[in-house]
Amino acid sequence: MTNEKLCILIQAFADYYWSVPVSYMISKISQWHPEVTAQQITRALRRDKILKYHYYVESEGLDEPEIVVEHLIAIDYSDFERFIAARLDLPYRDCDEQTLLRFEDERLDIPEKQAIIEFGRKEFGLEDDWCRQLVDDCVLNQPIALYDGKSWVMSVLHGESLGKIHFRTIAQVKRFRELGNRFYAAMPNPVLRGWKPSEIENPPVLPDDIPEKDEDIPDSRKTLEKMLAQYGGCERVSQQLMQSLSKDIPKKKVGPNDPCPCGSGKKYKKCCGR
Repeated sequence: MTNEKLCILIQAFADYYWSVPVSYMISKISQWHPEVTAQQITRALRRDKILKYHYYVESEGLDEPEIVVEHLIAIDYSDFERFIAARLDLPYRDCDEQTLLRFEDERLDIPEKQAIIEFGRKEFGLEDDWCRQLVDDCVLNQPIALYDGKSWVMSVLHGESLGKIHFRTIAQVKRFRELGNRFYAAMPNPVLRGWKPSEIENPPVLPDDIPEKDEDIPDSRKTLEKMLAQYGGCERVSQQLMQSLSKDIPKKKVGPNDPCPCGSGKKYKKCCGR
């Protein structure tokens, strides 16, 4: 196995579990690829390519070092501690290598995913990339809702699809929540150590604090306008700089799943497209 493929596999472990002991990861990789040694895996953990996305954490609160997905501790280390405390007393769900790799790429072609994509097409006239963004928001925000106690629906309304999606009625929001809950039950969940809620007894219930009246639905377009007004000066400077840099360069539409033009190596939706 090449170093590049090994790094991708290590990243897949963090994406699937959000937090996983190094020893567990080494045991699984060694099982799938006997030729790969523990020393190779440990060296790969220290490569810059991995550290752009994840932290190699050692803490008094952990029995051993773990690989941790970046957004858990990027803002406040207490986020990671709350996440660890919120997880049920479950063993790590066993899965094969292909399941790990397909999970991050969102290629799990399950009916619950397709239902959300069809909802985006029908209700908002979204193109496929932005329909998949709805699915991605569900993947990211529902686990956060479990350990942070905030409605995942409201997170989506204020999330990465800002300016693209505007819910108009409570009926729309409730339908989206219904589809999202079905998706939640059918997908491996990092808060549950990779188990699907449908696979365990008495799974935690997602918070529900959606608005009661249509006029209380957050208007993502107005929120976006306020943000642009607040940071208008920075926005103008940024636009002028980008125009000068991109002069005489043909413009190309960037989709949410395309590599970010800034060169970070991340998807556009997870970088400058936030």
